[in-house]
Amino acid sequence: MQAVKEHNNLLFFGNIKRMAHTAACRSPFYNWLLSSGDAPRHLQVKLADPWPGHADAGRLMCRGVLSHQGLSLPLSPSMWVDTIEHPVWQNVLHGFTWLRDLRAVSGDTSRRVARVMVEDWIASFDRWDSVTWRPDIMGQRITMWLTFYDFFCASADESFQRKYLASLGRQARHLSRVFPADLQGVSLMRAAQGLIYAGLSFAGREEWVLQGFDVVLREIESQIMREGTHVSGSPEALLQFAQILLDLRYTLNRAGLPVPEKINQALEKIGPTLRFFVYPDRKLALFHGGQECAPQVVESVLSQIRGSKRPHKGGAVAGFERVMQGRSLLMMDTSPLPESPYMERSHSAPLAFEFSYGRDRVFVNCGGHPYSADWQRGLQHTAAHNALMLDGHPVHEFSNDGRMTSRHGPICCVRRENKEACLIEAVHDAYRARWGIEHERRLFLSEQGHDLRGEDTLTSSVPLTFERQVVLRFHLHPKVMVSDIGEGQDVTLTLPGGSVWRFYGIGAALSLESSIYLGAGLKPAKTRQIVLSSLLREERLQVKWALQRE
Repeated sequence: MQAVKEHNNLLFFGNIKRMAHTAACRSPFYNWLLSSGDAPRHLQVKLADPWPGHADAGRLMCRGVLSHQGLSLPLSPSMWVDTIEHPVWQNVLHGFTWLRDLRAVSGDTSRRVARVMVEDWIASFDRWDSVTWRPDIMGQRITMWLTFYDFFCASADESFQRKYLASLGRQARHLSRVFPADLQGVSLMRAAQGLIYAGLSFAGREEWVLQGFDVVLREIESQIMREGTHVSGSPEALLQFAQILLDLRYTLNRAGLPVPEKINQALEKIGPTLRFFVYPDRKLALFHGGQECAPQVVESVLSQIRGSKRPHKGGAVAGFERVMQGRSLLMMDTSPLPESPYMERSHSAPLAFEFSYGRDRVFVNCGGHPYSADWQRGLQHTAAHNALMLDGHPVHEFSNDGRMTSRHGPICCVRRENKEACLIEAVHDAYRARWGIEHERRLFLSEQGHDLRGEDTLTSSVPLTFERQVVLRFHLHPKVMVSDIGEGQDVTLTLPGGSVWRFYGIGAALSLESSIYLGAGLKPAKTRQIVLSSLLREERLQVKWALQRE
């Protein structure tokens, strides 16, 4: 109780501090302060962005439409203000990563479009704004503006270049004043990257470089775990962190400066671990809010890291178990929860797993959303994973604002394997504090990978006063075709590659329900889920299930 009161006090005083900061930034004096002193006259180092864009999206922009993962926005001077409340366009539009798409088109038309959009942004938001001057968005924007100078600004007239440099100077000064703000995770790294790039680009601003790297080197230690995972448990966050480190290494080399050894060491830890989370379709596993990510980006990152051609040996990294038998791949999460503040946004899914055959994903967790807080909160729930639930409750407890407030103890996991098969046995105690119940999951995968069997056992250490509903969920990838329930209480699954599998359960009623998949993009794809339902009436309940290739 005392810890909760202290947490609430910190939130209260933090809100007071943010309100005072916002009031100060809105004052005319603050904008005058950011504009005081000499504006930068040139860039002392010409930086570059090494990541590819999409030429089709760039050509569409040249025709007046900005597209991003299924969403479209007509380009106009008013769009900057019209979309200010939209969480996607807040990040995408004002982060300027779409400059990569325009560069992929090349030519004078795409350069003119880039200049017009930069000039329109300056006309609308060159003074402090609570959304568009958010430190992580600003860090991304500064990075993009500086690395694309040669593309859209070098050939521009003197008037445009003065506006561009003056705006960059004001934004960088503000970023230095508020940094590191209340940021954490990859967002903090994006802000640091922008500050470092500004310090390298503008003469006499070496303190910005030192300020940014002081945080980067500290965050390497706090965000990258000993085995090379990201502290959040998200493979996508690990990929994004690696991208930023690669950008910084590339930039320091371009500027003729030494690369801190800590960056190289971190990348060499990350490489094999990131490969560990790559499935045969060359995309990432979906755990703790991450999405699949484009295979071109995944492979591009891995190709730049020494020692990342193969995943870790032994099949287990930081509590994640990877089993490869024949063409089948099984990934199970037995990892511990991170410490605060990362725990609060973890997904409540101990012992959740994913399964794929060749390049076909079969059982998938529901994924994550890069921008929407509502979707992010919903996808944290146990129901969005291939996991077991009691009475419809998530495994962990959550506060009203969607933050996880309870944790499980260390997960006991034993792995036994030989040339013929692999068996994983794991137990979590997250239900013990509330109800005195433990959950044990055993997963067996045969030699050829054609036989996946599961056994979920609930054991109560206290007498039951009333029965509890038990539900096991198996979310299917949208490309998997599923038959109606057969007479033997089974379903047939047909994968895109043509293989046919049969799923059945013992000790529970089988049903099919609707589900969603946010493994890629911004819009959820409709899919199905297999549900096994039973009742815990005594001190022990066991449900068995199997997926076998026909």
